[in-house]
Amino acid sequence: MKKCVSVICILAVILTASGCSSSFQPSVTSIYIQDNGKITQAIVESFEKEYYSSQELQSMIEKEVDAYNSGYGEERITIQKADVEADTLYLLIDFQDADTYGQYNEVYCFSGTVEQALDEGLSFDMLFKDTQYEEYSAADVTEKKSDSVVVLKEEEIVQLQRPVKYVSNNVDIISERMVQVMPIEEEEEYAYIIY
Repeated sequence: MKKCVSVICILAVILTASGCSSSFQPSVTSIYIQDNGKITQAIVESFEKEYYSSQELQSMIEKEVDAYNSGYGEERITIQKADVEADTLYLLIDFQDADTYGQYNEVYCFSGTVEQALDEGLSFDMLFKDTQYEEYSAADVTEKKSDSVVVLKEEEIVQLQRPVKYVSNNVDIISERMVQVMPIEEEEEYAYIIY
């Protein structure tokens, strides 16, 4: 049943994203990686009005974001949208970069070039696949050092501004610009998305 709901959610994302090549109009919780390094996180959840009003929720989120930004003396996070429509919360938050996204959400997130990832000590020693599900080695996918890469450890749907080239085997390709990181259980395991 859980897998069926997951498939329905993925199909909803595909249908929402089709026809709008690089815009981000999510219908499920997901993140959008932009070419400039900015990350937009979408939180789409059922909203129970007994617990909070939409105004109380928005005020709480704004305070949390303001508190984070004040620690850096600059606006590293901004709220793009915080609405409740038909008992569903739609929250879009813009993060200045992958480090900010990772710190705020307390998750691992790297975004940069393949060369920068190698310099950071990230290992590409695994099998990769392209959109046709052909397999590639670490040497194949790291040959072009200027390619962009996102490295994650959390299960989530990721939309890219550009088409995906390769993903590690723990990532499912949904469409040309959208993938889903599968559950990661091993402590040393990471998910790689090269585009």
